[in-house]
Amino acid sequence: RIHLATGRTDSAVALAEEGTAVYDSMGHALRSANGRYALGMALTQSGRFAEASERLLEALDVFRASRQRLWEGMTLFRLAEVDLTAGNATDAAVKAEQALTALRGIGGEWRRGNVLTVLGRSLAQIGQFGRAEVCWREALGIYDALGSQEAAEVRSLLSSAASTSPS
Repeated sequence: RIHLATGRTDSAVALAEEGTAVYDSMGHALRSANGRYALGMALTQSGRFAEASERLLEALDVFRASRQRLWEGMTLFRLAEVDLTAGNATDAAVKAEQALTALRGIGGEWRRGNVLTVLGRSLAQIGQFGRAEVCWREALGIYDALGSQEAAEVRSLLSSAASTSPS
């Protein structure tokens, strides 16, 4: 995570691959899935979206089989981000909706706000502006209640939507 936060994506990818290989060799399925999740995030940041999706889907299979709902939901959220960034807004919307379902009642409101924001972006890209605004308004309410800095981004999305929507 430190390597990603400091923009060292190549070393983040290499470290995540190394860690995943170690966990695979030891037969630690859940730790390996966590490694694949981290690898998926690193690959996403390095622009390698197809590989990121593959690693995240591998992690998702393990999280589902192990009934790790929080990790399942977060992985679906990350897959939605990858799809949205790669231009697959319809797939992103489906995965974001699945993430909301998986995270229902767990994971906290801040995560819910993040998923709603990505879902709104996905819906807007496929022309479902009304649904997108509903998602963003809910996310804004969450972020405002938490005093979270993400509220500014969502306000901007709502402002842009209001200025471009047909009257």
